[in-house]
Amino acid sequence: MSKITEQLQDLKLSIDNIKEVMKKIKIENSLLQQQQESLVSEKADLIKKNEAAKEQIEAILERIKNIE
Repeated sequence: MSKITEQLQDLKLSIDNIKEVMKKIKIENSLLQQQQESLVSEKADLIKKNEAAKEQIEAILERIKNIE
C-alpha cells in the first residue's frame, strides 16, 4: 500500500471511531435528558407535598393555639 492509501485508511478508521463515539454520546445524552425530566417532575411533586404538609402543620398549630 502506498503511504497515501494508508493515511486514507487511517483517516477512515478515525472517522468511523468518531461516528461510533458520537452515536454513544447521543444515546447517553438522550438518557440523561429523560432522567433530568423525571427528576424535575419528581422535585415539583415533592415541593407540592412539602407545601401541603407545611399547611397542615400550620393548621394544627393554629388549632392548638386556639384551644389554649
